[in-house]
Amino acid sequence: MAISNWVNVARSYWWSKSPPYLIFQITSGCNSRCLTCFNWEKIGEHPSKEDLTLDEIEKISRNYGRLLQLTLGGGEPFLRNDIDQICSIFNRYSSVQHITIPTNALLPERVAAKVEAILKTCSLNYLRIGLSLDAIGEEHDRIRGVPGNYEKLVETYNALVPLKKKFRNLGVEVSSVLSALNCDSIMNTIDVVKKEFPHIDKHALVMIRGDARVAETKSVSPEKYREVIKYLSMENVSEDEGKFIPRFFKAVFNLNTQMVYDDLKGNGWEITCLAGEKLLIITSNGDVYPCEILGTKLGNLREYGYDVSSIMGLSDSKEVINKIKRDKCSCSFECAIHASLIFDLKNFPRILLKMIKSN
Repeated sequence: MAISNWVNVARSYWWSKSPPYLIFQITSGCNSRCLTCFNWEKIGEHPSKEDLTLDEIEKISRNYGRLLQLTLGGGEPFLRNDIDQICSIFNRYSSVQHITIPTNALLPERVAAKVEAILKTCSLNYLRIGLSLDAIGEEHDRIRGVPGNYEKLVETYNALVPLKKKFRNLGVEVSSVLSALNCDSIMNTIDVVKKEFPHIDKHALVMIRGDARVAETKSVSPEKYREVIKYLSMENVSEDEGKFIPRFFKAVFNLNTQMVYDDLKGNGWEITCLAGEKLLIITSNGDVYPCEILGTKLGNLREYGYDVSSIMGLSDSKEVINKIKRDKCSCSFECAIHASLIFDLKNFPRILLKMIKSN
C-alpha cells in the first residue's frame, strides 16, 4: 500500500469527524424474499418514495468527513441505477478508498456494468462485491425465495471474472448466511464453491441475526457455528498469508469468529463495542442508527441538514453510545465486532498475540 494510502487510513482512523465505517442502506427495494432476512419489515418489492435522492446523498457525503470503509446495502443495492454515482460521490467528497457491495446476484448484466462503471470513475484501493450464496441449486432458491436465483448468481460470477482480470482492485467474494435452513448442507456448499467458483477471493460466513422473516431459521447451535468456521478457515488459505497485513486481518477474523461464538454461548465480549462511535448505519430514508441490531434511532438526516455530525452531537445520541459501552453491549453482528476490534488501539496487543499464536 502506498504511503499516501496509509496517510488516508490514519486520517480516517483518528481524525474523521464522523464514524469511519459506514453501512448505507441505499434502497428499500428488494427483488429477493429471503427467509433469513433481518430487514424484511422495512423493505418491499419496489423502492419507497421516501428513499434518499442522489442530491440528498451528495449532501450527506459533503458533510460526512473522511470515510475508511463504505458498505452499500439495502434491500438490493443494485436496484438503484445510480449506484455508480453514489460510489463516485463518496469517493470524491468523503475520500473513501474501500467499498463493499453485497448482492443477491439476480441482475447479472446490471451488476457487471455498474461494477465496471464504478471502477472506471472511482479511485479506489479496493471494491469488494459479495455474492450472497446460502446453498446450491434449488435449495438456495428456496432460502432466497426466488426460483432461478442460483443460476443468476452463476451468471453474475461469470460476468465479474473478466473484470477481475482487468481491474486489480476488484475483489469478488461469496458470502453465506448460516441458518437452520442450511446448517446441514453448508459444508457441501463450501466444497462446491471452491470447485465451481475458483476465481473468488474469499468465502465469508455470517451468522443469521436480528428478527428473521422465519424465526425458526435462527436455531443454530454455537458448536455448529464453530465447526463450520473451522472447516471454512481451512478452505480459505491465501497465498499472501505470510505477509504482515494479511496475517493481521486473519487474526482479526479469528478473534471476530471467537467473539461470535462467545456471544452465541451467552458469554458476551471481552472488548468494548464501538457501534455509533466508529460504525454507523444510515437507512434508505435517512434514519441513523448505531448498528443494525439496536432499534434505537438517533435521528433523521433530513431533519438535521444532512449532517451526521449534528445528529452524533445530540445529547441523546451521546447517551446511547455511552450506554452501549456502559452496558457492555455484545451481539453476533460481525461488522460491529470488526469495527470495535480495529478502531480501538487497546485491542492491538490482543490482535498481535493472535498473530503470533497462529504461526
